[in-house]
Amino acid sequence: MNSLMALAGTSLLNDRSTSLQDLEDRIPGFSVLQDFFKKWLRLDLTTLLTAAALMGAASTGAQSIQETGSKFYWWIVRFLTASISIGGNDRLNREVLNWLGAHVLMKKGTRILTANSETIRNDAWSYRHVSQERNDYHHEKRMPVQYLPTFGTTWFIHKRNIFMVRRILTSSSHYHSSWTRTPDEYAGAPEGDEPLVVMCLGRSVEPIKRFLHSCREFADKQREAYITVRISKRSYDETWDTTILRPLRPLETVHFDEKIKDELVADISNYLDVNTRKFYNRRGIPYRRGFLLYGPPGTGKTSLSLALAGRFGLELYLLHMPSVRDDSVLEKLFTALPPRCLVLLEDIDAVGIKRRARRRDDDSSDESDKDSDKDDSDSDHDRGRSNCTLSGLLNVIDGVASQEGRIVLMTSNFAEKLDKALVRPGRVDRMIYLGPISPRCCELMFLRMFGPDADGAAPADRTVQLPEDELQRLALEFSGNIPHEVFTPAQIQGYLLNYRDSPLDAAGNVVKWVQEEVQLVEAAKEKERKANETKKKKRKERKLRKAARMAEAMRDYDSDEELEELRQKVEDKKKRKKREQQDETEAGIEAKEKTEEGNDAETKVSAETKEEAEEKEKAEEKEKAEEKEKAEEKEKAEENEKTEEKAKTVLKNGTAAAVAGEDETIAGDEKTDSAGAEAVKVAPETVTNGVSGGH
Repeated sequence: MNSLMALAGTSLLNDRSTSLQDLEDRIPGFSVLQDFFKKWLRLDLTTLLTAAALMGAASTGAQSIQETGSKFYWWIVRFLTASISIGGNDRLNREVLNWLGAHVLMKKGTRILTANSETIRNDAWSYRHVSQERNDYHHEKRMPVQYLPTFGTTWFIHKRNIFMVRRILTSSSHYHSSWTRTPDEYAGAPEGDEPLVVMCLGRSVEPIKRFLHSCREFADKQREAYITVRISKRSYDETWDTTILRPLRPLETVHFDEKIKDELVADISNYLDVNTRKFYNRRGIPYRRGFLLYGPPGTGKTSLSLALAGRFGLELYLLHMPSVRDDSVLEKLFTALPPRCLVLLEDIDAVGIKRRARRRDDDSSDESDKDSDKDDSDSDHDRGRSNCTLSGLLNVIDGVASQEGRIVLMTSNFAEKLDKALVRPGRVDRMIYLGPISPRCCELMFLRMFGPDADGAAPADRTVQLPEDELQRLALEFSGNIPHEVFTPAQIQGYLLNYRDSPLDAAGNVVKWVQEEVQLVEAAKEKERKANETKKKKRKERKLRKAARMAEAMRDYDSDEELEELRQKVEDKKKRKKREQQDETEAGIEAKEKTEEGNDAETKVSAETKEEAEEKEKAEEKEKAEEKEKAEEKEKAEENEKTEEKAKTVLKNGTAAAVAGEDETIAGDEKTDSAGAEAVKVAPETVTNGVSGGH
């Protein structure tokens, strides 16, 4: 076909001088095709080929002209404009899109929109709350359709400067083939992860910088009524990939000790002061601050973190420790933190399980509270633990590579289980206990729940409005019926929400509710007490069974000779260890002598005096060592005599368990056998009972 088009084009350029015979000679069978088209389709094949050649030439020419025009256009653009590129994963990218959506695209009234019915978890398009949003957004059972404007390249004027913003479409958002190319406007709404190029007419980038500054100010203004919470959901990219805007929560809505609250606010205010950073830097102190919020569940630890972030206008970076895969992920997330933010580490007691596991393995068997029952309950608790190690957490908090300027808030329900290295000063500057609610806080919560809003509106449409003095009386009555530090703020708030339409019923039914809750608490405590008693009983039984097994194992030692042989093995082991320690000491002395000899080369005058002093010192050390060795031998001899007497008594009474206990006592001197320590602690009478019970 291409040869036909080329031949037809050649005939056209030669003023159609090529005859039909020439076509027949060059293309065998051409006459047959021409007769077929003419007879059955009534078309002239030569005319068709000529038209196809003309269309091909026109298409090629148009494409060449388009490419030339595009190159010339962008050459003019580069010559007449200044530009700044913004990466797709940069925070500023979303802020520019946010500004464009609110000030340019919506005002232009674009007819090109995209529809979306999925929940959007980021704030890249905050202008979705304007008039194009459907009014039934909060009332439909199904998620309503959201209509968002889209663009490829858009022009606008900002502060008497002409700007152009161009989206650099990715392969996932843009489709085109060799025959067709989809316009950028139809590629879908911006997602905030596509690179942007901001251009300005002129030779200076200063107008673009001012425009970007305006975008940031606009984003900050939008967030004044919200708290920006950033979390990391996708573990494969290890970034703060999700942004959630939470309504601003006043600090007054978090109920705990007012004095501690004021001290906490003053502490953070002082830390964020500009002069404080200078003070830290001049004195070589790392500019960091850490707080530990601990207490029972439901006392407002996470709520306090949100309130503090809103109070000081900081972004909150939320990290749930059990969800962090390992230390490398934790380090990457901390590296991506901005220099001024608030980091919330929830359930910090989930870190360091490896250290605790090693400690459990090294503990002696007398700590039998770590029995199988408790281990089962601990294993259930450890399933939600993080794979992060304590050293990894300490490294990101105050290591050499840790950033400065951020505030770290850690929460824990079990502060007593935290490692001391984690809560030492410098890592945790203050520990704040959030416990059960006090009557005064109950009174404030009642007034907040049923009092009018700031604009004078009722807290709920059907809430009974009461005079201020009557509401205050009910609040005092309500708080007076709440026991001191028994219930958590979450429990009181849950109760008040059940009566949000009637403060009278809330105050009148509180006595009955308190009685029911107290009964439930007492029942739970009684159940826990019985469970603990059952565990203690099982632990005691296991001790007896273990003592019986040890006694059975020691029945093979039927004579004084065998006991003496066992004792001799223990003594040999102790002597070997002592010789090793002496060898290490002598090696250290030799190294010290060599060092001193090198120094003596420089001070030859006093060499003889030093040697005499060293010999005298060695002689004194040798005498002390001999005296110490004699004392140890004497002590061992006395101990062996006691052991022999006790062993003979035990064998006569038929109680081999006591021998096991004595043997474990000897081995326990070296702390190499943890089971011996437990056997020694068991009274002889108890061991005897255990042996008889075992039989």
